[in-house]
Amino acid sequence: MGRWGWILVAGGCGAPPDVCSGLPDELPVAWGVVPEGFDTAAFERDLVERMRTACIPAVSFAMVDADGTQLEGAAGVTDITTGRPVTVDTPFMLASSSKAVDALAVLMAEEDGLLDRHDPVDRHVAFEVRNQRLGNDLPITLNHLAAHASGIQDNWDQVLDDSYQPGDPDEALGPFLRSYLTPGGEHFHRRGNFYAWPASREWMYSNVGAALAAHTVAEVRGERFARYTERTIFAPLGMAHSHWFLGDFADVDAVARPHIVTSDGLEVVEHYGFPTWPDGQLRAPARDLAQLLRVAIGEGSVEGHRFVGPQRARALRTPAIDGLDDWYIRPYVAEQYFFWFGMELGDRWVIGHDGDDEGVSCEMFWDPTTDVGVVVVTNVGDGEMDGDVRVATAWLQEELYLLGEGR
Repeated sequence: MGRWGWILVAGGCGAPPDVCSGLPDELPVAWGVVPEGFDTAAFERDLVERMRTACIPAVSFAMVDADGTQLEGAAGVTDITTGRPVTVDTPFMLASSSKAVDALAVLMAEEDGLLDRHDPVDRHVAFEVRNQRLGNDLPITLNHLAAHASGIQDNWDQVLDDSYQPGDPDEALGPFLRSYLTPGGEHFHRRGNFYAWPASREWMYSNVGAALAAHTVAEVRGERFARYTERTIFAPLGMAHSHWFLGDFADVDAVARPHIVTSDGLEVVEHYGFPTWPDGQLRAPARDLAQLLRVAIGEGSVEGHRFVGPQRARALRTPAIDGLDDWYIRPYVAEQYFFWFGMELGDRWVIGHDGDDEGVSCEMFWDPTTDVGVVVVTNVGDGEMDGDVRVATAWLQEELYLLGEGR
């Protein structure tokens, strides 16, 4: 079975005249916090029209600032086959925006003196972490992982594609990483798993590297990463509807299902998981994820709870490695920070992380000029409809930034 061999076709599509066949006639809208005087009716009309144009089954969105959540809403359905309306509490898969949690967890471990971000990773884990393609002893550090400059390659063709499966992953994080990174391991491929250059030289995005950073935190904490982050990050931030694994949700049907667009219309994708889960498997509503932006806005503190000190929090907005060869980064982001990154959104400079995987996409960014943070999450991929999904989410982001600035 290939990576997406479990796609379920939505009933009643047949051979529709338009590619958005399967999208419900009604796309309900739900609101939580709404600013005084905000015209929800006009906003709903624009939002639903753009969702229909882009074939978006559901979206969750939130806007925060230093004082807290200023707006939260959701629109659409969790699953086009059931028509269940989303709410502001509906969790969506966040894809790579999950790495924002990895970043904070590493910095918190450094704050507590359990590690230094410049430590060799294998000082803290029970297996060697070296570039096995080069055959040298140059260390790979946590800072290299956070800057996507470790030289660890995502081997999609031989390993990662086949590691995706319906439901939660069967293979544990630590054993998977050991077998991926050390010779003789089941998932080890010298040329496929490593680049032909040493750490700190070039930027190349690495999901495996992010998963390794999370595993390092788990090792120094002596606690499973999922349990640790839910206890020390999600709970203090009030992220009550956020979990890493489907098995932790009381009602899995309440979680937004991924969708794809085909020539036969919208199709539903089963919930899925993978052994490198800290790199992209978190599920949360926008209102929960936006609380992570408040940690950056508050320079490490939210409502009196300090996660890290101000200086350490600035790692989320400071280049992790000076002089990094970033020829490959430019089409994607402008500045690589500690997992987080900086980029232009229209004329606006924003900092945060995005995410995109089969049937899901996420944008979580804050404007450091205005200290307004915005999260937009959908249950369809960012690149669907020839970029129409991205156009719709960019419009929604900008509307929320403008709303935050006008308060």
